[in-house]
Amino acid sequence: MNFPTAAVSASQGAGAVPNRPLALNDGQMVHGQVKQLFPGQMAEVQIGGQKVFAKLEVPMKAGDSYYFQVNAVKPELQLKIISGPLQATEGQARQLGGLMDAMQLPKTAEMQALLAFVMKNKIPMTRDSLLEAEALLKVVPPAARNEALASLQKMIELKLPLTENIFRSLLGVETKEGLHSVLTSLRNALALDNTVMPQAKDAILSALEKMARPFAQATGGALLGQSLLTLLDRSAPGEERFAILQMLKSEGVLPERTSLANLPQVLASLILGEGAARPSNALPASQPIPVGPQNVHPASMNRQAATAPQASSVSSPIVQQVLTMLKQIEEAPPTQQKVPLGNLKALISSDPVTNTQQKTMLAAMIDRAVNAQPIAQTPTKFVQEFSQAFTRITAENAVAAPFQASPLAEGPKEQLLALLGQQGTEKLAALLRTAEQSANPAIQKMVQVAEVAVASMIDGKAVKDALQTVIRSFGLNYEAGLLGKEPDIGRLAETLKPQLLALMHDPSVSTALRDAAEMVVTRMNGPLLQSGENGVQHQLIMQVPLEFFGKRIDATLQWNGQLQKNGKIDADFARILFYLELDSIDKTIIDMQVQNRVVMVTVFNADETLKSIGGGTLQERLKEGLESTGYKLSGVFFKNFIEEEKNVQKQKKAMKIDGQGVDFRI
Repeated sequence: MNFPTAAVSASQGAGAVPNRPLALNDGQMVHGQVKQLFPGQMAEVQIGGQKVFAKLEVPMKAGDSYYFQVNAVKPELQLKIISGPLQATEGQARQLGGLMDAMQLPKTAEMQALLAFVMKNKIPMTRDSLLEAEALLKVVPPAARNEALASLQKMIELKLPLTENIFRSLLGVETKEGLHSVLTSLRNALALDNTVMPQAKDAILSALEKMARPFAQATGGALLGQSLLTLLDRSAPGEERFAILQMLKSEGVLPERTSLANLPQVLASLILGEGAARPSNALPASQPIPVGPQNVHPASMNRQAATAPQASSVSSPIVQQVLTMLKQIEEAPPTQQKVPLGNLKALISSDPVTNTQQKTMLAAMIDRAVNAQPIAQTPTKFVQEFSQAFTRITAENAVAAPFQASPLAEGPKEQLLALLGQQGTEKLAALLRTAEQSANPAIQKMVQVAEVAVASMIDGKAVKDALQTVIRSFGLNYEAGLLGKEPDIGRLAETLKPQLLALMHDPSVSTALRDAAEMVVTRMNGPLLQSGENGVQHQLIMQVPLEFFGKRIDATLQWNGQLQKNGKIDADFARILFYLELDSIDKTIIDMQVQNRVVMVTVFNADETLKSIGGGTLQERLKEGLESTGYKLSGVFFKNFIEEEKNVQKQKKAMKIDGQGVDFRI
């Protein structure tokens, strides 16, 4: 079928709608409407949101609409009519039928839905791209067709090739499909593939473990504390203490020579660095003992931490000094033993991790040693008793406050590891895995106690740290890191994404594993493809898989808005939408609106009982937390999805800003 050609100049009309610049390519199909006729066969034609001047070679009427195909863009834009004029009274089915006949397109349900979407949204596409898009629509169930069409539109806007991998990347973001399923498939494929080097497999599993269990180290620290408390409790059943001891020995937490009978002596020897692996910079036996006043100011003790030899590779300044002073007490001449004892008392009083009651108990123990006569007979006994008491107190704190930390000392779990001569907190996650696999009821009970302790201490900071752990382990910022934003390239290489990229290019791995790795990388790239800059608008999208104590959470984060001149977000005006898939209460949306640092929160969920659960104490805690960061809570509201469905759909289509606020969507 032959159609007349209209030559259209590339200049925009004065009344062009402010939008992204019009960019047309050869072969594209566009919808245009003749807006106004001018002398000399010139006309103003609107294509999408912009207007161009066209020279008409055939008579046309103002107000008529046509479908054009781009024949050329240089030296001037030329459009060929492929359908029209389109009458307003014509039904959509007739328009679609005429267009499919003119372009010789298959009359399938997918093509009809695609063309209807293209016509409504004025998306420029070629005949070939329509056929490619139709093929992609066929692999999507009808229930997800709207999201599939939105993904195709994004691909066209970003000028991405219409491949299935890219399509599924964007579709996963549109449908809010979680990442847990593809990560599970990756684990299963990795377990079945014997061609992967053990070191590479362990590295991938380690990254997956950190992502799946961001609180594993805190829980492992609480478990270690509970284990030591039970071991030190002589009233506990012997069989329970023996099972716990065997578990700690199997994980290398305690040396093989440890028994229930010699546990106090082993703890003392570990603290003094005897018979256990210590770093090369541990306190040498011949080091001079500092002589000074008994009552040392805490600030001076903290300064000593910066220069004193470390007794453990775990960063815990208070513990490092305690270990140093206990060594000095044991080795000091009788006339000088009171000096390190006094220093130890001052140090304990400055420890921010131990509470007042614990400090009083330790101080009384030190006072008894100072007042003992003759003092030369007390050092060995004192070191053993103090070691056991300090270990018990640190274990109690590891259970009661697994996240606690301060500028002067690491948290209790780091202190506990330092006392035992351990290096790094990764051992805690391994200990937790071993305990969870144990069939011993006492060990299983300790795991439950540890989980309860950690769950009761989870706050905003803990969740923030967990999110950062997942994002870091996932490698979501891998490309940015390669551009120089990550100073530690070795740490970057340990993240999941680069390891999966290596798997995909390894010819020796199985097809199933390669496909599983490619699917995960594809889904990881989806949010990155959706993110970007559109004029003054900035958009950031992230999908984060979370797992807290066996409960899986799929979270999608989307930020849309403007940045301030200094490149930072204007935190005074914001719209935050948390879109979550939760195990217990299913789909949940939390709409948080911030105006001039006044916060209003609306929770959307089908469960009507949330209103009673979420009131009272929880709202008060939210209010206090917001006030601590300079915000004020105006109210928390609970609504069913049905009563606000239309509003939510509008928000999903376009979250616009008014020039003084920004939008978040999670």
